[in-house]
Amino acid sequence: MKNNKTFTLLIIIMSTIFLCGCWDIKDINKRSLPLVMGISKEAEEEYKLTLQIPILENENQISKVVTGKGNTVASILGQIRTNSEDAVDYTQIRLIVIQSNLAHSEKEFKELIKFLMVSKEIPSRALVAITDESIEKVLANINDKLGVQATSIYDFFNKGGGWAPEMFSIPIWEVYRSAFLFTKDIAIPVVRSGKDTVLVFEGSDILKKGNIIERISPHETQLINVFQNKNEKGKIESLGFASIMVTNSSIQNKTSMKNNKPVLSSDLKLKMYILEREEGITDNRIRRELEMLVEKRFYNILKKTQERNADIFGFGQQFQHMLSYNELKDWRNVYYPNLKVNFKVHANME
Repeated sequence: MKNNKTFTLLIIIMSTIFLCGCWDIKDINKRSLPLVMGISKEAEEEYKLTLQIPILENENQISKVVTGKGNTVASILGQIRTNSEDAVDYTQIRLIVIQSNLAHSEKEFKELIKFLMVSKEIPSRALVAITDESIEKVLANINDKLGVQATSIYDFFNKGGGWAPEMFSIPIWEVYRSAFLFTKDIAIPVVRSGKDTVLVFEGSDILKKGNIIERISPHETQLINVFQNKNEKGKIESLGFASIMVTNSSIQNKTSMKNNKPVLSSDLKLKMYILEREEGITDNRIRRELEMLVEKRFYNILKKTQERNADIFGFGQQFQHMLSYNELKDWRNVYYPNLKVNFKVHANME
């Protein structure tokens, strides 16, 4: 009998020990979950960090904006967590907006991206965007729009195929990785607060080995999506005398080397639907004008990027099977400036 009591007491003690492992867990309603983080830094000044945190008010999901300053981003994150009435969970951040003056400072931008990448609190899958406006204005704009939800800024980058073919998104880990790539550069979306909408897409900044060197328009950005085999479905083009919508697209690339110079032949096939046209305008004229418009747009951006040795389309990756590792290391400076691209657009009616 005594042995049974001893055994029972032992079980109770052991159960109590195991239960103690949950002492520091916070209920979901006791945690603040920032979705968007903005980072800025004026010359020779402290970092400023702004969080957009959803809150529930009268069953409507709106948000509050919290701002902190400090010598490092890590110190501000700790400061906000200490001063917050709830436990702040940074693992749910979905978008990081960086002010352009900070993004254009090569050394500081590289250090910031490295910190965001190695941080255990901030997910590496969080998206990155750049703005020329103050961070506070961009994030506060969400509460100024009637009927807009707290997730609207993040949702802006995730409309889905067929709704906004110019739009694209890029996560922290891709921005970090780009500094080590020999054969591909990347673009980061640029946004500002909208007058009637939460955000306006203004184009993209081209990032070459961690340094922003050029800004391109939304139309030019879409061509990057095209070469990544992302469908142009939903794209509306105005030709002046007619408007069309692209209903489908596909691209085929063929690579070769001639006299040790890379050659790429690309055929872009577009299916289109005519939305409106002036009287007397034929289908053939619309088709030819669309083909010339897209081809001209491509060659303009190709010339611009070749002059800056920035392979924004990632053409170098298509020649990896033709060049050695040491040759690929010289892709930007030796091969890419001499790359010849034969780009043809073939448009057909739906």
